[in-house]
Amino acid sequence: MLFDMPLDQLKKYEGRNPKPKDFDAFWDKSLAEMRKINPKVELKPADFQTSYAECLDMYFTGVGGAAGSMPSC
Repeated sequence: MLFDMPLDQLKKYEGRNPKPKDFDAFWDKSLAEMRKINPKVELKPADFQTSYAECLDMYFTGVGGAAGSMPSC
């Protein structure tokens, strides 16, 4: 395999967009907010279906009353 830099540098490389200094604090706060609410998850059959999986639409309440939806199979 060919790499753009020596292995010792690759092991230390943090990418072009290194993790922000407040990353852990941001996610700790965000997860704490989510744990305080009842997301009221609701699953309903999706308009589309397949022969190999059950497809559902998932609806939920997010932080600050935001609503979300997500289709999945």
